[in-house]
Amino acid sequence: MDLLEKISLGGDLILGGPLDSAYLTRASSRLKRLTRKPLGREERTSGVDIKAEDEEFVLQAKDFTSRRGSKAVLLLVGSRAAGLADSWSDIDMWVVGDKTTLSPSERERYEADEELFIDRGDYEAHWKFFDLGDLQLLLQGYPDEKMWILLTSQTIFGDESAAAVLKEQCRQYPREAVEPKLKLHFGRYWGSLGPLNTAARGMPETAFVFAGKAIEHLCKICCLAESKPFPYGKWLFSVSRNTVLGKKITPFITEAVFGIDEFLHPPKGKHFRELTPLKNLRDTKEIVREGLKELGWTSSWIENTDEAITEALKEPNNRLEATR
Repeated sequence: MDLLEKISLGGDLILGGPLDSAYLTRASSRLKRLTRKPLGREERTSGVDIKAEDEEFVLQAKDFTSRRGSKAVLLLVGSRAAGLADSWSDIDMWVVGDKTTLSPSERERYEADEELFIDRGDYEAHWKFFDLGDLQLLLQGYPDEKMWILLTSQTIFGDESAAAVLKEQCRQYPREAVEPKLKLHFGRYWGSLGPLNTAARGMPETAFVFAGKAIEHLCKICCLAESKPFPYGKWLFSVSRNTVLGKKITPFITEAVFGIDEFLHPPKGKHFRELTPLKNLRDTKEIVREGLKELGWTSSWIENTDEAITEALKEPNNRLEATR
């Protein structure tokens, strides 16, 4: 797909289809004006690493951002912004601005999906649009993944003060907001340890599922224990391993993962409680409890684990099939 087919010129975003010569002329002219425009202090992109092959798509995102109101800002987000990128990493961006500047069809899509998603066409470069007011309201509910995305973002273009306000809102993660989440993930983690014994009952697949659950919630506990939001799943372990608690439990998680074959082929004569994944994950229990206390958490559910597990069972769509 021609990149110019996605450029919006004050109207709908064009997602493919034939373009007439007049449209292409206007689009080319607009791109040239944007590239010639000197960047003001709030628009500078120093320090943001944009690959040559992504520059044209980023230019489109700037064009879109420039028409989303005076407070609009274009952010580099995800692994590239957070310093976690590898050769597989795509380019993720957020545009934060004023939804009233969207065209009718764009606004309809935004209201239906609570975001407007634009992809380059190869699934390796994309941006999402969010209304500034809507995003600020959403952050009042402390959505961990979005908070992490904003905290690790870098400004590419636009009003840096708007980005600073959003980041400051994410940094304000009060203990009373963190504790219910910490308790929930502690309950899910603790409740996932019992079903690991299904490997000895001829159900290794089930044991795999619960080993993954235990590790996921362990990683989230590590971040929340420091009143920090956790990232989305792809980077959860990479981020959590550098926390205070994460540094203590990472060797156990790593050993459990590398010993996972024992779920499929249990060594003869080895008691199921000594299977490498099961033993290592269960050995984290006291480390987690003591680690939480060292970080200042004194809640009753740390010792009375049934309290946390019961709370986790109440969560809709997250029922634990725990056998304790």
